[in-house]
Amino acid sequence: MIWKTFFWLVCAVLALGLVGCSEPKTTDMVGTWDLTASSARYLPPNMAGISPRLVLSADGHVTATNLPGSFHGSLDVVERFSGKGSWSIITKDGRQQLQLNFDGAYGTQFDIANDGGAWKLRDFLGDPDEHRKLEYVKATGP
Repeated sequence: MIWKTFFWLVCAVLALGLVGCSEPKTTDMVGTWDLTASSARYLPPNMAGISPRLVLSADGHVTATNLPGSFHGSLDVVERFSGKGSWSIITKDGRQQLQLNFDGAYGTQFDIANDGGAWKLRDFLGDPDEHRKLEYVKATGP
């Protein structure tokens, strides 16, 4: 009876370790990230046909293509940006974030979320409680 209880206790601890409290590693972030189809509703009409993409390299470099954003203090998407720079994982206000620094331009942060085992990058438009966000997922193909 004691061994059976011990067995289930160990299983529970292992299960919690696999699904809870996981923090992103650099290797989790490396790859190509594309804007989700559901985020496209927040793009203005003149950006309806773009395919925003972030490519994060293992050496800390980032390439952004048609990255939409709420630049200059706006709460809506007002511009798009393409360029190169660097990236890193930071902790800000108790949250894991992806810090992007673009050469000669600007820097921004995306929240990093683990949604059912899949990492997502989120750029909130205004108050996060309003759930208006541009969300990126890792591309599965070439």
